Amino acid sequence: MDNIFEFTDKISVEDYQRFREEAGWKALAPEQAQAGLDNSYAIVAAVLPDGETVGFVRVLWDGGYVAYLAEVMVTEKCRHKGLASQMVERVIERLRAEKKEGWEIKIHLLAGRGRESFYEQFGFVSRPNERSGAAMDLWL
Repeated sequence: MDNIFEFTDKISVEDYQRFREEAGWKALAPEQAQAGLDNSYAIVAAVLPDGETVGFVRVLWDGGYVAYLAEVMVTEKCRHKGLASQMVERVIERLRAEKKEGWEIKIHLLAGRGRESFYEQFGFVSRPNERSGAAMDLWL
């Protein structure tokens, strides 16, 4: 499947907003969305030969030990074909390549309800568990 997609490190605000809308997420002001994209550590976007962006992954990283897999989105017509896995693998490998000797990087994420098993294939551990409480968030 790799050969039908071109992978790039950019996504337009318009495409980003389209993915958010398709997911049923809150709309963002265009300049706020652009700031989020501009300040990401890594973006991997999948583009079809006709130029349509059909998926993307976005990661935030502090340059130390904390990274956050902020978004993994694939348009409906390209779901369940391994695209999300390919993009997640690419950003994990990029972080792994950035690690200095002796370093460890902890990647956090908030999985959508029922999607935890997708992330477990990469080694993510569901929460809450015996060591960690549930993830939490706050919108301001």
